[in-house]
Amino acid sequence: MDWTVALTLKILPALGCLSVFLLLLVLYNWQKSRAEAERKIRISGLYYEAYDELLTLVRERQHDMNNHISAIMGMLYTIDNYEELVSAQRRYLCEVMENNEEARLLLSIENPILVGFIYRKIQNARLCGIRVEYKIAAGEGALHISDYTLVEILGILFDNAMEALTESNLEEKVIRLDIVDERIRLRVCVANTSREFAPQEMAQFFQKGYSSKGKGHGIGLKKLKKIVLDLKGDIVVSNNKEGDVNFLEFNVFLPGKG
Repeated sequence: MDWTVALTLKILPALGCLSVFLLLLVLYNWQKSRAEAERKIRISGLYYEAYDELLTLVRERQHDMNNHISAIMGMLYTIDNYEELVSAQRRYLCEVMENNEEARLLLSIENPILVGFIYRKIQNARLCGIRVEYKIAAGEGALHISDYTLVEILGILFDNAMEALTESNLEEKVIRLDIVDERIRLRVCVANTSREFAPQEMAQFFQKGYSSKGKGHGIGLKKLKKIVLDLKGDIVVSNNKEGDVNFLEFNVFLPGKG
């Protein structure tokens, strides 16, 4: 047999195996991309639905707000003392604002998906007896990462804070969520009331296989670290003492648009 024919007969099976392998690899990557795209669509639909729900709720409360304004104005005719009038109106306004958190949320954030996400998280936290405080100081232009990526980052941090507080016996259960445009960088922070963690403990949060059971953090933090590093950002974990209360803070710093 000619040596070229023999060589060809030996190479063909190898080429066939390689072709099958490459085909399977392409199919795997296609399936993975498709699953990721479908997940993004589901998340967008979920939080757009929550946004519409919030918008409907605020519109339904417009009639109630007119009644509250009438009550505040009516105090002018029923309270003669100026200081008592101011005090009574302030108390009433504070109560109105506390019961209209949804309207403040809707007005403070431009991004519908982000509004829907925070609204759902606040609802879930309330069911667990957890208070959520938030500060959004970043316009639409400052959020230069995709909605999907931002929700992933916030979701991992918020879910960990929720788990930590649900499992704790703390009297004060608070989660703080900040998104702040600091010009040269975007700061995303989620903090929760917590015991103080030693630096050695905090270093374990991002290790593979770290368990949050009994400690409160760990779910998805390894994935979070990869997301942030891929965006050329950084994560800083620290204790923030406020009087007798300690907050465990996760600050994610992402490069600014400039």
